[in-house]
Amino acid sequence: MIQLVLLTGFLGAGKTTLLTSILEAYHDRKIGVIINEFGKINIDARLVEKEGIEMSELSNGSIFCACIKDKFVDSLIALSNTDIEYLFVEASGLADPANMPQILKGIEAKTGVPYHYRGALCVIDGENFLGLIEILPALQRQVEYGDVMVINKADLIGESDIVAISEQVQEINPDAHIYVTSYCRIDIRDVVETMESMEKEGTETTNTFESRPNTLILKAEEMLSTEALLQFLEEIAPHTYRIKGFSETEKGPQEISCVRKNIQLKDWHDEVKGSEIVIISAVGIRIMSVITAALEKSLKGKLHF
Repeated sequence: MIQLVLLTGFLGAGKTTLLTSILEAYHDRKIGVIINEFGKINIDARLVEKEGIEMSELSNGSIFCACIKDKFVDSLIALSNTDIEYLFVEASGLADPANMPQILKGIEAKTGVPYHYRGALCVIDGENFLGLIEILPALQRQVEYGDVMVINKADLIGESDIVAISEQVQEINPDAHIYVTSYCRIDIRDVVETMESMEKEGTETTNTFESRPNTLILKAEEMLSTEALLQFLEEIAPHTYRIKGFSETEKGPQEISCVRKNIQLKDWHDEVKGSEIVIISAVGIRIMSVITAALEKSLKGKLHF
């Protein structure tokens, strides 16, 4: 049997950081990875790319939505015919995994080696969870259909917030195991080996084509100034869920990572040609006018759609 673990969590909660830890912890086993992004460019796949790993990238929608669910099913079937022992699926940040049980049941007769679903590991963004849980149905579903909860970014919040988050999680899912940490530092191999799905009955997902968030891609061919780039990000970040990508700057290649108002530029170890920046915002937000005004102010003519 192939052990299957689903990773869920809001945009920027720390799923990719956790997945990187998983790859390190399971370096001695044959593993497969499916990485799902809402945007057309799969940034997370570039962050965790490693030799010897069976990897599938599914972009431009949620794997639980009809828009690309068939591709997810095809990937699950294809990977079941490889010699992997574990499959880790990183869902997109606004994924609603309520129909995961239905998907796995539907492919049982088509898989080469059957899957043993160990369950869903949900990474919770300690900074933003309390402000978003009531307005984003997908976040509630991630908690409801999770088996292990990792309350991340504990270093950025107070004890009262940790207690409030834990109480909210227990109210939605009283049977979930809860870990509190920063930088997703947990004994991930021990967690994976001891977790078991609560085998909840699946239901229809809230991920639909109509409810997809706005996803925009900005590019630049020439080197950008870090000062101008930061100014641009500071202007638009509060109006977005998530910004990520890579940029060539006068300080060398930079990885861009923004969650709401939390903006980071970090040195990147590989070559970057120009810039590719993915912006994810809520449906209905007038993000285009915000971006246009910010470009006019700091990066006019250098960064474009």
